[in-house]
Amino acid sequence: MAIIGILDTALLLDSSKVGADAAKSLEKTWSEAKAQPEDKKRELLAQLEQKRASLRQQVLDRARPVVIELAKKKNLEAVLEKGAVVWSTAEDLTAEVIARVDAQGPLKG
Repeated sequence: MAIIGILDTALLLDSSKVGADAAKSLEKTWSEAKAQPEDKKRELLAQLEQKRASLRQQVLDRARPVVIELAKKKNLEAVLEKGAVVWSTAEDLTAEVIARVDAQGPLKG
């Protein structure tokens, strides 16, 4: 039985339905803004970056209690970011975390 779990936060942010939907909405806004004058584009880009950071933080905030609950349920001693692990027999919690994060519905934003 594994005592360490791993979580791929990049996959969580990019592949979860809520993360992908958020990215699509930002992409649509940016595509519409491309016709704007250069100074307006820079302003919109800064706004989009702030919104992107906020949406990503919402996903991570949703995931944190899910990760803790799963870790306790599985008697794990730690959960590490997958990118920080070179090799391990740790249990990958990513798919289950994504499913639970997506089950909470759309992000606010």
